[in-house]
Amino acid sequence: MKKKKRLILGLGIGFILIVCFQIFSSGHKHVVVVTDNVNLTSANKSLTKQNNGLKKSVSSLKAKNEALVEDKANLESMVSEVIGSLDSTKSIVKDIKKELANEKNINVKQSNGEVFDFQPIKLPAKDSN
Repeated sequence: MKKKKRLILGLGIGFILIVCFQIFSSGHKHVVVVTDNVNLTSANKSLTKQNNGLKKSVSSLKAKNEALVEDKANLESMVSEVIGSLDSTKSIVKDIKKELANEKNINVKQSNGEVFDFQPIKLPAKDSN
């Protein structure tokens, strides 16, 4: 009977020790999990703030990009207008060059006397006085 009491008492004490060990072990694991959770929560808050800052930057960059796209479109239309003006100016310059070439030919002919048919003046043979 003493053996049975010792065995039962030993098993009871062993059971109590196992339960206590599990409680302490679980408590330690819980503390580690809570500490990790606190660290992750603070890291998450930091990342959330950074993400919000990046969202604002992206919005700002998108607005600037839209403005640049509009400026590009305006510049392209201005360039096409300038090209059109240059084309019309080219034709005007060609016409002016042709006129100047004609004027030059006329001036050269005048200086050579080719344009005018010069005939010497005939003087009267005798004075009428």
